[in-house]
Amino acid sequence: MTRISFFQEGDLFTGFRAEGHTGYAPAGSDIVCAGISALLQSTVIALAELLAIPVELKTEKKTGLFICRLPAALTGEEREKADLLLRSAHRGLLRMADEYSEYLRVTIRGGGNNAETF
Repeated sequence: MTRISFFQEGDLFTGFRAEGHTGYAPAGSDIVCAGISALLQSTVIALAELLAIPVELKTEKKTGLFICRLPAALTGEEREKADLLLRSAHRGLLRMADEYSEYLRVTIRGGGNNAETF
C-alpha cells in the first residue's frame, strides 16, 4: 500500500510524504502507482518550474519514499499559489483512493514543514 500524507500549516498545505508500493500489479504494469507518480511529479514540476519555488525533495526508490516540502521563507502569495497546486494533487489522490482503497491511503498532517524531517 502507498500512504500519502499532506503537510498542513494553518489553512495551507506545505508539502507531502508518499511511501510504499501499491501492490496493485507488478512493477511496470501498476496503473495505480503510475497515477500516483504522475500526480505527485507533476505537482513538484509545477512548483519548481512554473512558480520557481525551490522545493526540498527526498526520494528512495526501494521504499517508494517521496517527500516534498516548501521552503519556510515564501511570501504569502507564493504560499497561496503553492497551496493550490498541492490541494489539486490532494483532491486527485483522494479520488484515486476512493477507487483503489486497498492500495492507497491519503491523509493530512498538521505541523507544516516541521512535520517531516529528512
